[in-house]
Parts: sequence; C-alpha cells; structure tokens
Amino acid sequence: MLGPPLFTASDLKSINRSISSTLESGWLTSGRVVQQFEAKFKIVAGTKCVVALNSGTAALHAIMAALNLNSGDEVIVPANTFASTANSVLYVGAKPVLADCEKDSFNVTSESIERSFTKRTKAVIVTHVAGNPCEMDPIISLCRENNLVLAEDAAHAVGGTYKGRKCGSLSWAGTFSLYPTKIITSAEGGFIATDSEELRDFARLFRNVGRAAFGSGPITSLGYNYRMSDIHAAIGLNQLGHLGQFLRRRNRLAASYTDTLRSLAWIRPQRVEKHSMSTYYSYIVKLDSNAPVSRDALAQHLQTKGIETTVMFRPVHTQPYFEKFSRQKEGLANSEAIGLNSLTLPMHPGMTEEDVDYIVKAIKGSVT
Repeated sequence: MLGPPLFTASDLKSINRSISSTLESGWLTSGRVVQQFEAKFKIVAGTKCVVALNSGTAALHAIMAALNLNSGDEVIVPANTFASTANSVLYVGAKPVLADCEKDSFNVTSESIERSFTKRTKAVIVTHVAGNPCEMDPIISLCRENNLVLAEDAAHAVGGTYKGRKCGSLSWAGTFSLYPTKIITSAEGGFIATDSEELRDFARLFRNVGRAAFGSGPITSLGYNYRMSDIHAAIGLNQLGHLGQFLRRRNRLAASYTDTLRSLAWIRPQRVEKHSMSTYYSYIVKLDSNAPVSRDALAQHLQTKGIETTVMFRPVHTQPYFEKFSRQKEGLANSEAIGLNSLTLPMHPGMTEEDVDYIVKAIKGSVT
C-alpha cells in the first residue's frame, strides 16, 4: 500500500483499553484524553499553545476566521497544495491568490510569494510539501517587512525541522493533520500550534460552536462543530509515542530510495536542504522532460507489479472549481510541471529496504 498507518498488536491492545475506559467514563468528546493529547502534542509542536480539532482542514479554517478578513482581502497560498489550503480562505469570504513553487523542492519561496503580492494581500499560508520544510527565513522576513500574517500548513510535517526549529512553530500559527495516511494518525483529527493565547482562546470557541463550555453555556461567537473526540485522541496519543521511531524509519527509507535511484538520470527526488529534516510523509520523484517513459505510463507499469502510486497534488488552479478564484492564469509553470510529471512512491514505516529495492527495480524495468 502507498501509506497505511502502522499499529502493532501491543498498540491495538493499548488503544482498545483506552477507548474502553473512555466509553465507560461516559465522557466521549473534548474530555480528559483530548487534554492529555494536547499537552503531549504541545511538546512536539514546540509552541506555547495547541488546540485539537477534528481535522487539519478545520484547523486551517479556524486560523483564517481569526483574522477577520473581508471579501476584498487576499491570502497568498501555494498553487502546489491540497484544496483545503485554498478552501480555508474561501470559507471566510476572502480570495486565495496562488504562488508558484520552486521546481526541485516543490515548495513556495519568498520570491514566488512576492510576485503574488497586491495591495489587498493580508496573509500568506505556506505548505511544507510532503514534510519538506519551506525556506522559512526569507519568507518570515518578507512577511514582517510587509506586515502580513504568516501561517504554515504543516499537515505533512509533524516533527519536521528547519534549521533546528520545528515546522508549525515558525509563524503565527501552524496546522497539522492526523488523517490516516499522515505521519501519525488519530483516524481523523488536526491541531493548531501557536504562541498566541488570543488565537488559542478563539480556536477553542470556534471548535465548540462558539461556546466556552458545555451544556447551556452562552454562545459568544460564531463557531462550528469541530471538536476532537476522546476516542480519536486515544488513537493519536498512542501514535504520538511512536513519532520519533516513525520519522527515523521514513528517513532511512528515503535515503535508500535516493541511493538506489542515483543510476537513473531521468528521475529526480524532491530536494531537501541539508539544514532541514523532512518527515518524508511521501517520497516524490519528478521525471525529466527527456525521460524514456511518461509519468502515467510509469504509474501503470508499477501497478502491474503490485505497486501503488499517486500524484501528490494537481495544482489548485487546474481543478475545475478553482478556475474562477485564481487571479493568475500564467506564472505557475513549475507547479504545473510538477503536477504533470511527478509521482508519489510508497512510503510508510511498515516498509523495508527490500520493498524499496523491489520498487526501484520495477521502475528500472519500465524502460527495458
């Protein structure tokens, strides 16, 4: 499989005990287990505050709602990202404006962000694609110089670091996803990480339909039912205990991929800078224009060998729904090339180096 979650027999027993205890308590949502998860995740996030929600998308929605944007306001988001990043801007009535990515790292840069500026720009969201940290220092400087709010879509980047600093802690707010394929999972879930107590307090209201408490507590603001259940938190707590192990395994597998693919001049892995530690949520390769096989033909060949692949992102502006929202029709060439020529190979902590060897041999066999 492309990226299934990993649970040992011991994990399953531990999770089942925790879920049984939660069910017996009668308090199934936003209770003691969620609070424990938040406390432990805060250490991983490296921020003063975290807020648990029921998805990474909900986390993005909450931070955009906290900005009180108007219909004429613009937020710069990557063209090479998942729909949720752009959706979060649309949810609050503002306009997403797309920035191109760098051709080898697949991430936005300070230069591509700056090219998308207008007098209406209020904020920037960057995405650490596949857990590969963006070059944040120049992006941070650019946003400070222009008085723009900076946020990180770190859905792929739990535990990733940039120059020793944790992804999700490098901006006003970072968001994480705990979807089943992510670095760790709670089945469904997400987090906001921030040093802002004001944002923390807002997000707590926002996730609980605008109420500060349960029962008949007053509704003091517009909110949504974005709570995380204690049952999901029980799964996430167990997974969080394996985060270091999962990251080490993914990085070893990535090194094995990179080593064994060196002999193929026509296929290039996503570039990760030496000062960064990628989580390798996915291992993405891009085929050169002179490759002896097309991306789609390679994917079909691998499928015949029992190897599942996918395309990480098809650029936002190429999705039918988003055509009307993007101001740009040009200037997104790198994102388009990656959407057309990249392929995501299997990557998960249950894999072995032998699996990697089999996959790379199958890639080499696609042109013989």
